[in-house]
Amino acid sequence: MKKLLIITSLLALAGCGDDNAPTQLLYTVEAKALNITVPAKGELFAAKATNIAAPMTRRGMQNIAWLAPEFTRVKKGEVIARLDGEAMMIQSRDKQNELAITQEEIIEKNASLNLQISAIKKDIGMIEQEKNFADQFSIDDVRILSKLKILDQLQNAEYLGSKQEYLHWKNDSFSESSQGELGLLKMREQQHQSKITQFNESLALLEIKAPHDGLLTYKANWRGEKPREGQTVWPGQKIAQLPDITNMKAKLLVFENEAINLKAEQSVTFYLNVDAQKQYSGKIETVAPFPKSVKRGNPQKFFEVTVVLNKQQPDLFLPGRKLEATIEVASLTDNVIIPLQSVFTKEQQTVVYIYQDGEFVETPVTLGQSSLSHVEIIKGLESGVQISLTNKEHG
Repeated sequence: MKKLLIITSLLALAGCGDDNAPTQLLYTVEAKALNITVPAKGELFAAKATNIAAPMTRRGMQNIAWLAPEFTRVKKGEVIARLDGEAMMIQSRDKQNELAITQEEIIEKNASLNLQISAIKKDIGMIEQEKNFADQFSIDDVRILSKLKILDQLQNAEYLGSKQEYLHWKNDSFSESSQGELGLLKMREQQHQSKITQFNESLALLEIKAPHDGLLTYKANWRGEKPREGQTVWPGQKIAQLPDITNMKAKLLVFENEAINLKAEQSVTFYLNVDAQKQYSGKIETVAPFPKSVKRGNPQKFFEVTVVLNKQQPDLFLPGRKLEATIEVASLTDNVIIPLQSVFTKEQQTVVYIYQDGEFVETPVTLGQSSLSHVEIIKGLESGVQISLTNKEHG
């Protein structure tokens, strides 16, 4: 019997507790100020910069042999990078050797052809003399020579004439064929010379020089890696910049789920990681329309925000310097502000639960601007009332 009375008493106490809402689960609505800010990280960059790329050559990919130190001031025409040309120099020397061999072959061929043509011409000269002698001293008088002797003389003259024609044909034919052989050697010589010229032009491009005076910075690829010695680069690949450091801007990255109501002209305050004691300011210039990933394989996406700086400091604001920033989205004063956790959605309507006379009354509200933790109430709530911090739909 005593046990039953104790249990009944405990149940009664529990029932009394349900009629009184715990104060830690209630929030008193009041009008107050709300500064809505969004954190961001980023770096400085030059609004204008001269890009410097690997030379456009037919050699394909090349390796970087040497790089000038980054963030050094360079003069126009000063070498800022050298590409590895050892393999190209070896190929150029091989072509020069082949050219020298071909030129020797041309000299030998010319000498051989001249010697053979000289021999043919000498034979032609001798045959002409013999033919002239035969024509001049031939006797066709049968009273002096017999018919057989006369026939021998005629046949000899005819033979010399035929041989003379043959030697002239041989001279012409040999000259044509020799010119063809020389033409092939000359063509090979031109090909070697053309290749050597190409190598010399490519070797001249192995030194990348500054187009004008400026501060040297190296350009990172899509993986965030900057050029280094031994790295392979493609023809035309951008490897460095000469930025105009008198016109710097900031590029910020804002987490996708924190990018609330970002727009142009919003104020930005930031500090550089190299000196967190000094604060600087600027205004948003542009906001990317869509978020994007900044690291390969990382699903986290960011909105890219460009900021115009209120003041330039060329001695301090250098490209690539990292920074931490705060974007002021809105500044509200004397508005009804409540925690986001006290707002709920029911049948496509935002509601809160007002605590009145020991009960929770579901009340529709119209939301305004919000931060990551609080939201403005435009309509539906007044200062002084208490609302639940938990969902009372099934309470």
